[in-house]
Amino acid sequence: MKLSVSRFLAGVAAALGYVVLAAGASAATVVVNGFESPVAMPVAGAWYAADIRDGGTASVVDLTGMGGDLESNQPLPNGAAMLTTGMANNDKAEVATYADYGDATTVLNTALFGFDYYKQTVAGGNAFAAPSFKIGILAQGGTGDNYGQLVFEPNWNQPGGGSQAPPADAWQSVSIDANTGAGADPSGGWFWTGGFELPNGAGGPPIRSLAEWATAFATADPTDFANARVVSLAMGVGTYNQGQIGYFDNVSIDIPGGLATTFDFQAIPEPTSAVLAAAGCLLTGMRRRK
Repeated sequence: MKLSVSRFLAGVAAALGYVVLAAGASAATVVVNGFESPVAMPVAGAWYAADIRDGGTASVVDLTGMGGDLESNQPLPNGAAMLTTGMANNDKAEVATYADYGDATTVLNTALFGFDYYKQTVAGGNAFAAPSFKIGILAQGGTGDNYGQLVFEPNWNQPGGGSQAPPADAWQSVSIDANTGAGADPSGGWFWTGGFELPNGAGGPPIRSLAEWATAFATADPTDFANARVVSLAMGVGTYNQGQIGYFDNVSIDIPGGLATTFDFQAIPEPTSAVLAAAGCLLTGMRRRK
């Protein structure tokens, strides 16, 4: 399933009033229990199965009983989001939340972002793949290619520089500011999917910081980028990333003087658990009355 850009734009416009009201509020935590099917009018704060292809899956799971670092070091117990792909190149799993987060120049130059991820070892799987973080940028009513995503891939952000396999079987915590990956920083930064008169990096260089991309957009397409907004946050495992089981949680955005939100992914308890608990209470009451 995929939410088209044209349908998505209508949802951004509909959500704008909500986001403006929320922007002045104190930091908030939003609990996410699952991923909604794509709709023409997305609701701000909800997360959607934005681009699930072929063998890709996305779900929110309870980590209780999973064992190892996955359970013991999870950032926000007791649940997390899980993304998987099979062994086919076209498998993809991307989830997203949509809203008007503000002027793109301001957000890219001032906001703080964060997320935690866990890459599980899978025999035959792509060792370089892991859940990635994406920021969608749009200039509504622009003059041309006025939409794209900045992508923060863990493999481009390991110590030593270049593309390296991220750590497996242990939770990793990521904090990002405007200068993460700037200049000669060997730890990387973001690549671009194309738009604002700049080409698609196809999963690789140029790798730049958010502030460096803001300058590049303003230089390449000053007319459109002057009206650009940050309109989505996403997590995903893209195509050609075979054999993935990845988890993520604690996704956050903090814009100084504006919106500050953390998304906590928690599975809804199984209905049977509530039924059994109620039955236990009923039996206890019956015994007491005897």
